[in-house]
Amino acid sequence: MSSQKLLSSIAIVTNSSKEGADELTLAMEDIARKNKVVTKKTSEFPCPKGFISDVDACFVVGGDGTLLGVMKEAVNYGVPLVGIRHGQLGFLATLSPEDIEISLPKLFSGFYNTRHRSLIEYADANNDLNFALNDLVVKSGTNSRLSRFSVCLNDEHVSDYACDGIVFSTPTGSTAYNLAAGGPIAHPDAQVVLMTPISAHSLTSRSVVFPSGVSLRISALDNVDIPLVSADGQPAFLGIPQFPVHVSVSSKKISLLELEDHSHFKVLRNKLKWG
Repeated sequence: MSSQKLLSSIAIVTNSSKEGADELTLAMEDIARKNKVVTKKTSEFPCPKGFISDVDACFVVGGDGTLLGVMKEAVNYGVPLVGIRHGQLGFLATLSPEDIEISLPKLFSGFYNTRHRSLIEYADANNDLNFALNDLVVKSGTNSRLSRFSVCLNDEHVSDYACDGIVFSTPTGSTAYNLAAGGPIAHPDAQVVLMTPISAHSLTSRSVVFPSGVSLRISALDNVDIPLVSADGQPAFLGIPQFPVHVSVSSKKISLLELEDHSHFKVLRNKLKWG
């Protein structure tokens, strides 16, 4: 067993709205102090700019949504994240609160694996480039109305879709909205974009998996309402999205720290109730 870089300074980002989260944070600070690890903490959401710029890792106390709120800062500064589960169906927050007395000293001592998860980048016609860890979703501006979109791969027409919307997912996000919409699960190390129509009005409109190195172009057709575009559950653009929207695998990645005995498929079996 070989150890990686020791963690001598950490940031703790806490979702104080979660029951017991503040108490857990205090316990983590106590464990860090005993292991001579310098800590700083915040409960601001999203994470303040520059807050994690000078630490070895950032520990996130909350669900996957809390971790997503730290994601952009972590990518910008190259700081790995560690999620401590306090949500319902978390796939990113892999540590359990009841195990921190054992798990935290292991991580501080360098006994962890670093996983580099791929991101998708997206931009609209205004070239507002950004990235997402889970997914980008385009859908009708009114829940009760059908939406119509056209998708091209580079300059090649893929298909037109009449549906409630389309999910463009990373492998990490394949177990989120993509899965709920009937899409496949991808291994988190894959470098792909998954496209899954939501309630398509054609039985032959199925998920498609695209490789890295290509660009998808999504155009809005004759929709009654202005389509909505969200990234990781939040509005993707500051104003009204200007179609076409472009989606591709980003050159940027996010780093997650996991205990050495962590198993991705064990998480899937537990979360999805597999046999």
